[in-house]
Amino acid sequence: MILQKTAKALDELQPGSRRLPQRARTVLLLAGGKTLEELHGLLGGDHAAVAQELVEQGYLQLTDHAAASTATHPAPAAYPEVPTDGLSTAGTRMYLFDLCERLFANRHEALAQSLRTQLREARDLATLRHAGLSLLDAVQTHAGEERAAALREKLGALLDAPPQPA
Repeated sequence: MILQKTAKALDELQPGSRRLPQRARTVLLLAGGKTLEELHGLLGGDHAAVAQELVEQGYLQLTDHAAASTATHPAPAAYPEVPTDGLSTAGTRMYLFDLCERLFANRHEALAQSLRTQLREARDLATLRHAGLSLLDAVQTHAGEERAAALREKLGALLDAPPQPA
């Protein structure tokens, strides 16, 4: 059986939301897509018992491996919607700043500062595209390929669009 995060878990993991103790939050962060055995191997101790409590409280759900591999995973709530009213330089920059803040500001300050600098210095969509690709690389490194792929799909219009004048 595979552990999957519920919407309640994603809400708990948002910056500024701290209803659970740190040990339970650690289990939530690592639980998505793993079995209880894998989680025990990563964390040891009685974290499997904490995971079971989180299942009972509605933060995690157990799914069979076949269902987990074929399920469609909605984009995490941490990702704002991509603007659909055309891609302006200013709008695109603000969208990428927002992503940077939501994903990295609280946990990886040095990385967030580096990404902010790239975004501040970007003066055209081609440079913003480069900054967006840097952000995606950071997401892949810190959150995994699945999250990066979901975000890459949402940002497809930005990353694949030809540069346009501001």
